[in-house]
Amino acid sequence: MPSSFRSRCGVAGALVAAVALAGAGSALAARSVIKTQAGFFNVPAQRTRTLSVPYPDALEYGNARYSGRWIVLPPLPGAKGRKPSIGDVKVLSAGEAEGGSLFRVRVRNSNPAGTAPVRLEVIATTVEPLPHS
Repeated sequence: MPSSFRSRCGVAGALVAAVALAGAGSALAARSVIKTQAGFFNVPAQRTRTLSVPYPDALEYGNARYSGRWIVLPPLPGAKGRKPSIGDVKVLSAGEAEGGSLFRVRVRNSNPAGTAPVRLEVIATTVEPLPHS
């Protein structure tokens, strides 16, 4: 087949795929709105901390779903102290607090004294299905 025919078919196929993806994306976007809020916290060695992040639009819509997660991160470059072991950081509890308006995490850093503090990222997510009710 001539190369011009192949290139026209390739362009047409790409346009059909783009239109299909755009339609699927707009359909998904019309179903729900996802909002997140994050907070970064330092947890020193040999300490237990309770960390809270508010859910975006907390308790504003009756059909919204709430979730949260956390990520234990190494210290920033230049932090004073020895390198901590991420495995020595334990999440003691995690869940909703304050009537469901906050995501709260209680964490224990069991690294020995003189170790740099670890960082913890706490992320609260709200999924609001549309239409709001």
